[in-house]
Amino acid sequence: MVRKLAGLLIVTTALFVLTACDEAANNTSIESSTNSSELIEIDSSNLVESTEDGYRTNYETSLVQFESGKLDEAAGTIELVLENDLTDYPKLETQVTELKTKINTAQADKVKTDKTSEILEESAYKTERVSNLAATEFKQTTGKDIKTASDQEIKTWLVEKEATESSATFSSENTSSSSVSSSSSIILEKAPVISLEEERIMVLEKVIAITGISAKDNQFYSSKEDKTTYQIEIRHAHKVDEVEISNMVGLFKYDISTKILMKMDPITGKYSAYTK
Repeated sequence: MVRKLAGLLIVTTALFVLTACDEAANNTSIESSTNSSELIEIDSSNLVESTEDGYRTNYETSLVQFESGKLDEAAGTIELVLENDLTDYPKLETQVTELKTKINTAQADKVKTDKTSEILEESAYKTERVSNLAATEFKQTTGKDIKTASDQEIKTWLVEKEATESSATFSSENTSSSSVSSSSSIILEKAPVISLEEERIMVLEKVIAITGISAKDNQFYSSKEDKTTYQIEIRHAHKVDEVEISNMVGLFKYDISTKILMKMDPITGKYSAYTK
């Protein structure tokens, strides 16, 4: 069931898509790439610290990412800076704008030479095809490249992935219930059981609340790593010279039990506790 609320967050059991495609916009409707979706209201603010030092730190981070060939990550970082009013810092504003142009040009050139760009343009699974996390999972499960796979192959994989995760969640809930019922001498209040989709929504809300990353115009791909840990990849899609580009906003891990959010350093690949 879809409810119209102020936020533009589409949640599915395996995928969170927060942008409507051009076709959906024309039809004044929003569609996800799987059958189940839900719109929920989320209040979010800016990620970048509102000081010149904060802006410059993120600019320098983007520059390092760009020079390291991490174009999507560099673009995502610089976009976060440009969401702020930099008119009080004209020199920095010029540097940030020039860097964004360089990054976007490099991204567009890369896409134009990529033979899979036409497949992406026609696909109903754009978010999955550009997601590093989805690509790794798809390769491990099917042995194929998600960028060149057919939409039917991706759809089948998502359905099987959802079934596997749901089964694992159900099994863990049954185990927990059996442990409680086997102890007759202790009476415990049973924790409310929530569905896998509800759990995903809860995790996504936590990530957005902690980071302040806007739910508008961003794509969220989520995967349950183990009983308590979720991986969330956040990207921002836009067009440069009519070429669709997907900027990496961040790759995160959230632990439900500890409520700790970690973010991956795209240069080293290591995760560390998230701080603004």
